[in-house]
Amino acid sequence: MLQRTDLGISLLNSLTVAISTAVASTLIALPAAYALSRFRFRGKRAASEVLLGSQMLAPIMLVLGLSQMVSGLGLTDTRLALVLLYSAFQVPFAVWMLRGYFDAIPIEIEEAARLDGASRLRIIWSVALPLSLPAVAVTATFAFITAFNEFVLALTLLRSPANFTLPLQVNALTAGRYAVDWPDVMGAVLMASLPVLFIFCGFQRYMVRGLRRSLGVT
Repeated sequence: MLQRTDLGISLLNSLTVAISTAVASTLIALPAAYALSRFRFRGKRAASEVLLGSQMLAPIMLVLGLSQMVSGLGLTDTRLALVLLYSAFQVPFAVWMLRGYFDAIPIEIEEAARLDGASRLRIIWSVALPLSLPAVAVTATFAFITAFNEFVLALTLLRSPANFTLPLQVNALTAGRYAVDWPDVMGAVLMASLPVLFIFCGFQRYMVRGLRRSLGVT
């Protein structure tokens, strides 16, 4: 079934895009969230409000403009375009999640490290980052699941069946056909569900802990 329906290639494309999005958005959001949590600077409140306001923009509202922008960059029908767009949409949410968690970490721990002579980078690497691992796991997991299941942008930007992600391939098994092979469709749906299910089960403990700390619930 994998070779007949190209589901194996689509699964690999989805995993590549989703993992790349999770890694990129988390790495970009980590320093931004730490800066918003720990530093005082002009425009901090405005930056926070811009991040919050960006969450009100659904990708489907911007799909035409994004499609033209990606075409202008010559990235149409590439997985890189999906990674860049998915990461751009995930970064504001990731910053908010991680900032809430950094706010929950007592500042006294970092001040004690500073009194011991640790630099700012050493404090981030050795103190803040290890304590924020549950939030990092939550943020990366949400980014992975969102990118893995996204359909509208992928349908707009991808042309070649060889670049199709799994949601597009599942849609291709049913759309525009006189006869639908339902066993293949059911197998494709099961395959699309398993990675998300495994990741949720594996990181469930960290997700619950990270969400509680990010929301300030002990």
